[in-house]
Amino acid sequence: MTQPAEALREAIARELIGARQRTALLTDSVDEDDLVRQHSPLMSPLVWDLAHIANQEELWLLREVGGRDSIHPEIDPLYDAFEHPRSERPTLPLLAPGEARAYGHEVRGRVLDLLDRATFAGPRLLGGGFAFGMIAQHEVQHDETMLITHQIRSGAPVLPASRPGLAPADAFRLPAEVFVPGGPFIMGTSTEPWALDNERPAHPVDVAPFYLDTTPVTCGAYTEFIADGGYDDPRWWKADGWAHRHRAGLSAPL
Repeated sequence: MTQPAEALREAIARELIGARQRTALLTDSVDEDDLVRQHSPLMSPLVWDLAHIANQEELWLLREVGGRDSIHPEIDPLYDAFEHPRSERPTLPLLAPGEARAYGHEVRGRVLDLLDRATFAGPRLLGGGFAFGMIAQHEVQHDETMLITHQIRSGAPVLPASRPGLAPADAFRLPAEVFVPGGPFIMGTSTEPWALDNERPAHPVDVAPFYLDTTPVTCGAYTEFIADGGYDDPRWWKADGWAHRHRAGLSAPL
């Protein structure tokens, strides 16, 4: 059932504000040197994510939905994720941390004003508040990426740890893996208004039975897998991956 406009407006505001609170936690908890540093060539500097989030919000909500003029058209190419791979982003003339925060604050203020007047009817971007939901999800995705950056950065942790005592008392006595019987299930959706195109339509999928580890795979466990010859066993590769492994002469992850 379609939500009434006011309920949808409140739900959108809640998602946008919640995502921004996580973004602030991830970026306000480090100093400016940490924000502009690239902690791994696999990851963007945190300051790039900060401005990219705002740029995408401006592009899709203010310009596409609201028909507004660009605030900083000259920075669009800098924050195009397809234009610049992560490894080269530190070399770009990115907004400084203060400028990135001010840009995000200005965009968000205008978006909340736009949200107050939105009708959620008409084109695909507006129907069911799709564009607003897409932007909230986009920010959450970058929050996850920035959390990974925190996990691999050097130095003392700056984020609060999770509360102790959440794991069950017998957690360390779990079996190494469990059997999942498999079977048919419905993947995707034909009704969720915020679903992306690649999540539509709902369709049946039949999954073969499989075993699943009860805990995440650690680097140490993967090292044991390599030492045991697993990286050289074609049983654990798809055909194109196995071919790439031989072409590139790989004997371990890069």
